[in-house]
Amino acid sequence: MRGTGDEDTPLRRLYRGLEVLYQTETGVDPESLVVRRPAGESGAREQLLLREADDGELEVALVIDAEVLARFEATVTRQRTFCDEHLEDALPVIEGLSHLVYVAEAARRGRPVSGLELETQAEVDKLGLCLLQRWPQAEQSFDRLVDRLYYRFELHPMSDELARRYHHANRVALGFSRRLRPHVAGGRLSGLRRALREFWGASMQDKRALAG
Repeated sequence: MRGTGDEDTPLRRLYRGLEVLYQTETGVDPESLVVRRPAGESGAREQLLLREADDGELEVALVIDAEVLARFEATVTRQRTFCDEHLEDALPVIEGLSHLVYVAEAARRGRPVSGLELETQAEVDKLGLCLLQRWPQAEQSFDRLVDRLYYRFELHPMSDELARRYHHANRVALGFSRRLRPHVAGGRLSGLRRALREFWGASMQDKRALAG
């Protein structure tokens, strides 16, 4: 649940931004769930850990590389959080918080979600948040963002199964990006938000259908 701290941290602002975009209030304080992986320890830049406790409660931890998170927090401004030169550090943070919001909302509704669904939503959230922060100049960087996110991405060492999941999620998100393009090109901010909300609320099967 939400912590008692009142500090308005970059993680809390970004998490609340996702909640506002998707018109939900999960009751989660991301600062209470984030574990900063010490520099030098091996592992993914971000990883969501889930465990069902003995009493049936879902225990959640979001592990983020400490150096990545420190650089992200150091460069946060209202206008430039997700600018091109900061994306390498911003993207894993967006991905982790996207997972956290999605899992928290699913738990609140009692709805199961798959790893593929989590990864697919995170891939869309990366593009969506970058576009929203760059508005109304988002059209100028739309193609560059799509290329960066869905063509020139790099996977860290992982199992073949996880790699297949990421590639599948990437292809679905790329397909859905084509549905966002007309809203961006036409300067239709409300249309962009509606499209993102429709995808967020859809099942995995319906996400594939929305991606064409």
